[in-house]
Amino acid sequence: MNRIKLLIAENSPLFKKMFAKTAMEWNENTSVSYASDCGEALEHIRNNIYDVIVIDTEISGMNMAIFFRDVMTETPKALVLATAQPSSVSDKLCAEAMASGAFNFMVKPIYDSYDENCKFVKRRLFEVFKVVCDERSNKNKPAAAEPAPCIRTTVKKSFCPEIVLFAVSTGGPMALENILSKLPENFPVPIIIVQHMPAAFIETLVHHLNQKSRLHVKIAENREVVKSGFVYIAAGGIHTMLDGKNRIRLDDSPPINGVRPSADILFKSVAESFGGSGVLAVILTGMGNDGEKGLEALKEKQNCFCLVQSEKTCVVYGMPRAAADAGFADMILDLDRIPAEIESFNYKSDINPGEKGAVN
Repeated sequence: MNRIKLLIAENSPLFKKMFAKTAMEWNENTSVSYASDCGEALEHIRNNIYDVIVIDTEISGMNMAIFFRDVMTETPKALVLATAQPSSVSDKLCAEAMASGAFNFMVKPIYDSYDENCKFVKRRLFEVFKVVCDERSNKNKPAAAEPAPCIRTTVKKSFCPEIVLFAVSTGGPMALENILSKLPENFPVPIIIVQHMPAAFIETLVHHLNQKSRLHVKIAENREVVKSGFVYIAAGGIHTMLDGKNRIRLDDSPPINGVRPSADILFKSVAESFGGSGVLAVILTGMGNDGEKGLEALKEKQNCFCLVQSEKTCVVYGMPRAAADAGFADMILDLDRIPAEIESFNYKSDINPGEKGAVN
């Protein structure tokens, strides 16, 4: 169960050795492959199925953004750990990797002690390996049954949402791009998204999604009124809430279940204060169970319809599984079906429309 299939695409012989040593400490039967440039890495990926891919963002061969896109297209289920040498551009490289779908990043340690460097690498790699093994264990649990078509059709006919909320984590940037790039520029209600990602990288993600979408994608700002035609991404390191006047509220209370921003916080604030006719909630790929408690509040206090991404199209099925197992999923859909389903609702908008490029 703990055996990992690992690809190491790494420039440094020293770190290549550290990564391999760490993998063997996790499980002596771990399979390790190596690549020294982008072309060799892609050849390995196209011919093998890997659980984890460690990628040096400075390996040669092609543009990193294009390379990461190719990697995530070829092996969307693999967890990618991006690495970089400490430098003035390492944060930018890692941010671009995260925005392109990398699971996590690591600036390579430069402690004086080799053992200290090894301990740092071990801690970061073990975090990734644990997610892989936890996901395997979860697959052995009975899957939640998809809601009966007759029930969800009846509910949907009378449902008129005035806002759309997303909860997403691991694998989220690619999933969000897939959805937002397909929604029309005249989308009639505001969209608010909680994506678990380090604060330093949210801006890069927002810039990338804004380029791919016909909607205006921006970081949610304190006290701004949400508008149709806009997508608001929760800022990193702080909770995002919505008040009774459709204004964003930022809250620095402690993390919930280890995450901040938390979808539970956003969802509960909407459950308590939103005065619209309905809330459409969308739960996408991600580890953990963020969003489950918030969905419970939305179902109790608002007219809420919930779309959940299917297990086979998730990088990690944790958050969608939690929502489905709790009985909050009205529809369970493959990722490529979600944009059309979002568009299909009979939206009711009393919120002033915005325009792409407009300033709030």
